[in-house]
Amino acid sequence: MINTKSLKSKLPGRTDHSKLYCFFLKFDLLKVSDFIRSRMIRFSIQMKCCICLLFIIPGVTLTIQAQENELVDSPFKHSPQTTFNFNAHVIDDELIGGSWAQTSLFDMDGDGQLEFIMGARDRVNNVIYVYKYEIPGRWTRYSVGEEPPTDVGGTTLDITGNGLGDIVSGTAWYRNSGDLNEPFEKIIYEEDNPGIHDLEVHDINGNGRLDLITMSDQTNLRWYQIPDDPTEPWVRHDIGEAVHGGISPMGFGDINGNGYTDVVRADVWFENVTGDGTEWRKHKLGTIKTLLPGALNGLPDWANGTKTWVADINGNGRNDVVQCDAEVRGGSIWWMENLGETENGTVKWRRHLIAGRDRVMGGMHSLFVGDFNGNNLPDVVTAEMDLDFARPGVDGNENPRYFLWENLGPSYDGLLSWREHVIADINLGGHEIVAGDITGNGKLDIIGKPWRPSSKNALGGRPYVLFLHNVSP
Repeated sequence: MINTKSLKSKLPGRTDHSKLYCFFLKFDLLKVSDFIRSRMIRFSIQMKCCICLLFIIPGVTLTIQAQENELVDSPFKHSPQTTFNFNAHVIDDELIGGSWAQTSLFDMDGDGQLEFIMGARDRVNNVIYVYKYEIPGRWTRYSVGEEPPTDVGGTTLDITGNGLGDIVSGTAWYRNSGDLNEPFEKIIYEEDNPGIHDLEVHDINGNGRLDLITMSDQTNLRWYQIPDDPTEPWVRHDIGEAVHGGISPMGFGDINGNGYTDVVRADVWFENVTGDGTEWRKHKLGTIKTLLPGALNGLPDWANGTKTWVADINGNGRNDVVQCDAEVRGGSIWWMENLGETENGTVKWRRHLIAGRDRVMGGMHSLFVGDFNGNNLPDVVTAEMDLDFARPGVDGNENPRYFLWENLGPSYDGLLSWREHVIADINLGGHEIVAGDITGNGKLDIIGKPWRPSSKNALGGRPYVLFLHNVSP
């Protein structure tokens, strides 16, 4: 049961988009003692508990001590237990409409602090917002751009070299005006690449400068070299065929150990043959059609979209791939272990399930891989969507949650163990989440928002921006 109470506080001369919400939660905590190789789960402890709440005005503050499930590939435990605590703040609930995406974190004004960027394009919204952090429960929203030429694909980087973040949305970029109160200039870099869903930046050709990687299922997977004069058309290089989603948020890295940047696209990876991004060779990775039987009934091909992150998960020096089913309920999250090259140059892979077969999870259109507890092991974070056809449960009758899987490291036989933490269970889901140290306390915080909010959410169907402030010990 969730009771919601709101208070609004205004500061002189400032538009404050924060409100205070008090959530009273009661839930079951399941502690799983062992997940043995036969994948049988023995439930050892079930307890009911209540969460004690802390308040900050203005803003919403909910202190959450994560629920924990141990998913252990061997009978040995490999690290002391970590406690994760996140304060949940609704920093904006005055949005209208849906199709909120194009998310990123970047220092937009040169003050050394990260801002949150998001945009929307639909019948109601055609806008790009920048949110500036003040205190955890109070942020200021600025409108910096209009008419972004896509709905999902967006990122931020310093294009002009002046140290300030410029925003890329679809086939346009927005030059930072140097003042968040002044609109950014919109510049088209490509005329013919509609509907970009995945859009990321990395140095593809090894020249030390950032390039742009895009994928649209209306065109293809490609990368752009940014010219010295970024107002000129950017130089296009094709990589391969597209799927709806599968290279974001970090589907790139050196897969075969030759020092070149390769690109992972859902069920395949493209080898950067010459290292300069002009020749690509496609290799199989593994099937992504891991959804439960019937999950795709009546849905188009985009329902098999994934989120992808390339990182060395087990610390053996080879880049692995973490992926999750993104678009509909009933999927999984897993990692593909890079077993190295064979004699004929083919990279071999082994799939390891992280979660999803023991329950009907919501669509996970979010993925972040990073070290959340300072043990130098990459942990995995995702969020279930607050979207009617993607909410968790057999009939979508469960509340969306934010998950963190703590990487416990390899056991004596090299298999990894994971400990599952539910870091937010307040009936507010996430889509295209981002993470970074926003408050300056050295810990990774998380920001999420819905694509299109469900009428079942804790705010009565209103869209929102949710800030999870990491206050873990």
